[in-house]
Order: sequence, then C-alpha cells, then structure tokens
Amino acid sequence: MGEPETLPPLNEAYHNLTELFYAFNHTFSICNLGLDDGIKRVFLFILYLIIFVVGLVENLLVIWVNWQTRNYRNLVNLYIFNMALADLGVVLSLPVWMLEVVLDYTWLWGDFLCRFTHYFYFANMYSSIFFLTCLSIDRYVSLTTSSHFWHQRQHLVRRITCCCIWAFAAILPLPEVVHMELTDTIEPLCFFMAPLETFNEWALGLNLLVALIGFLIPFSIMAVFNILTARHIRRCNKPESRKNCYLIYAYIIVFLISWLPFHLILLILTLEGTHIFLHCYVLEFLYFFYDIIDCLSLIHCVVNPILYNFLSKNFQGKLISAVVRYIPKNQMEQKDRDGSSSNTQHSILGCLFSPRLPSSAAGALVYPGVFLLLKLYPSNILPGMEINFQRELL
Repeated sequence: MGEPETLPPLNEAYHNLTELFYAFNHTFSICNLGLDDGIKRVFLFILYLIIFVVGLVENLLVIWVNWQTRNYRNLVNLYIFNMALADLGVVLSLPVWMLEVVLDYTWLWGDFLCRFTHYFYFANMYSSIFFLTCLSIDRYVSLTTSSHFWHQRQHLVRRITCCCIWAFAAILPLPEVVHMELTDTIEPLCFFMAPLETFNEWALGLNLLVALIGFLIPFSIMAVFNILTARHIRRCNKPESRKNCYLIYAYIIVFLISWLPFHLILLILTLEGTHIFLHCYVLEFLYFFYDIIDCLSLIHCVVNPILYNFLSKNFQGKLISAVVRYIPKNQMEQKDRDGSSSNTQHSILGCLFSPRLPSSAAGALVYPGVFLLLKLYPSNILPGMEINFQRELL
C-alpha cells in the first residue's frame, strides 16, 4: 500500500466542505470508504424538501387557527402559538440549505446572507426549544397549583416569558454568527472561521454552549415536568388518562430522538484531535453522516404541530370554529331553512364533512369525535348560535 494521501497546507484552497473540516486537524489522513456524496446530496435535498413542505403547511395552519381563535383564553395557547412561529422560521430557512446541498456547499448569496441565514435559523431553533420547555413547566403548574396569585397573573407571566425567550434566543447565536464568513476558496463557502490559532477552543466552547443551552438543560427540565404531569394525570383515574400519559411520554421521546444524535456527533467531532483520537475511517463515517443527522434533527418542525396541536381536542375544536367562520352566511341560512329543527346544526357540520349525504344522514354520520368536540366546545364552534344535541346521537 502507498502512503496515505494528506491534505494541502492550510493556506491553500479547498474545494469542498469536507476537506475544509479536515484541514483543521493536522494529523488527518484521508480514508476513502467509497461513500457516495452524490447520493447523499440527493437524499438530503429530498429530505429537506419534505420537511419544508409539510412543516410549512402544518405550522401555518397552527398559526392561522390560533390567531383566528385568539379571543378564547387557553392556558398554554400563547406558548404553542410562539413555538409554531419559531418552527416556521426554521422551516423558512430550509430552501437555502437545500440549494447549498445541491451545489456541494457552494454559497452564492453573499456575505450578508451567509451571516443572516445562520442567525435566523439558530435564533428560531433556540426559541422553539425554549417555548417547548416553558410549555412543559406551564402545564404542570397549571394542573397542580391552586395559588390565587398564579391564576390572577398567569397571562402576564406568559407574555413576559415569551418576550424574554425571543430576546434571549436573539442573543445566543451572536458569538457564532460574528465568525461566519465567506472563505477564499476555489468556490465561495459560508463557513465558521474563528482565528486558526484558537479555532479548536472556539469550536469546543460554542458547541458545548449549544449542547448545554440547546439540549441538556431544556431536555432535563422538559423530562422532569412532563413525567410529573403524567404522574398527576395518572392519579386522576380518568378513562383518557392512559392515552394522555402516552402522549406526554411521546413529547420526551421525540425531543430526545431529534436532538441527541446531532449533539453527540457534533461533540465527538469537536473533541477529536485535541481530547480524543479516532480512527480515520470512523471520522470519515461521522463526517459523511453528520449532514444527514443535522437534517433529521429538523423533524421536530413537523412533529411538534402534530403532538401539541392536531392531537389536541381543544385545537380540533378551534380548527372547526375557524373553518365555520368562513362559511358564507347565506349558505348557513339555506341549510337552516332546509333542515328540521332537530338536526339543523348537524346539517351545517354535515355539509363540511359529508357534502354528498342528505342532511338527515349527515348529522348521524359525522365523525364521533366531532360530536365530542361540539359537546365540549359548543360556543367555539358556532359563536352566537345555540346548539342543541340529541342525547341518542351523543
């Protein structure tokens, strides 16, 4: 076997991001595992595209529904609304990453967007995590406290907390963003470029900060308060307690799966060469899959709306309320004239869910969940209208 191929000196140009990463570890030899970068770029583009489209639709729907029903006072609605805004911000940055992947990490949008795109992404990422953490705390406190002060001041506390989260998340990315710049290579690259003599210290410090503030502390708080909430719900011995407990445990598992692999690989790659030493084949493998793990961490932008909104009966009721607001009044009046007095309201909802069925059949075939939602939130469904339910249908 010939001697392993080594990288050129640091002052020479590098063509792709992988070589630039390797350049900061002088002892590296390039190990060729035969991993296909072309296939990886195609896979990443498709994955980014799916997350972008689905996350965009879901978070816009969550924002729209919560905005349309903002007059209804919900204990945790403010955190959910702001978390959806933050997730939407993360999703809106994905088209840039998609194009960067397709162009083999060549950056074509100038120095300002190099800094601003990273700042926008990280600020919204931190915000989403912090809102999720505060949501876990708020739910437990709201369930267990009987303090008069809390019930009188809870909305003010939530508003102040949300403002503080946005402000704190706006500051956190600055140490990294100030060192983002276009590198002087054959093709421009948007890259973290701390001074070379202290690069390892900068990288280690920033990555430890990200892991601590963006994962370890939020996950610990979230896990503790969600487990306490699940235990409190289990003691209530209600029929839906088991289902709610499973949903709460899903909150913890999804957050762990989304972020643990990313922070673990990032920490290993940061420590390598200064504190730990890995075989070059292991490093080649980790560098190759780092981008994929980074992309998979964005799954939370798709899963959060489902777990915290679409599975919630409260949100389902608000969704129906928001949709009903846009039904033309003349259509509602026509349905009111055509239907009998005993199933008028059922006919209105029947035209939404079963438009091809007669009004009498539609009222009986609307999903059972709709009846439950109408029973729980009648004032939210048809504001200003009195809804009378037949006992035999419920």
